[in-house]
Amino acid sequence: MLTFEDSFDVKTTPEKAYGYVVDQEALIKLIPDLLNYEKVDENEMKLTAKAGVSFIKGKFDLVLDITDKKASEHITLKGKGNGSGASVDFTVNFDFLPDDQGTKVNWKADMNIVGTAASMGARMLKSAAQKYIVKLVGNYKKALEEDAGN
Repeated sequence: MLTFEDSFDVKTTPEKAYGYVVDQEALIKLIPDLLNYEKVDENEMKLTAKAGVSFIKGKFDLVLDITDKKASEHITLKGKGNGSGASVDFTVNFDFLPDDQGTKVNWKADMNIVGTAASMGARMLKSAAQKYIVKLVGNYKKALEEDAGN
């Protein structure tokens, strides 16, 4: 199991920060290397994205569920999928805390990867997963900052 966590501050309200994650149309724009997606219902979507470790690269088909919604306070994303000889299960929790500057967003991602990618070595796998998560959260922070500037 790989775990990554961090936080960032953004000059927006907890409601807007929460809104980006709960809104599938906004959320889907944050996913790096997205190839396509399909909305199943208000809480679930199917998507295909490019991902990989070292020379093992390819497409991953994922089901993403938005769960544990507590308006403007907390939300959880749960995903499960496979591709390129590996399968992945992950959970990302977001907590939105009002502060003097706007909102502090705390996030924690737990990821389990099995298959060919997992056999590449823990250090390489962790590095690739961390880069992907950091890029995703970076896209989220950037979108919130741009929205706050408008």
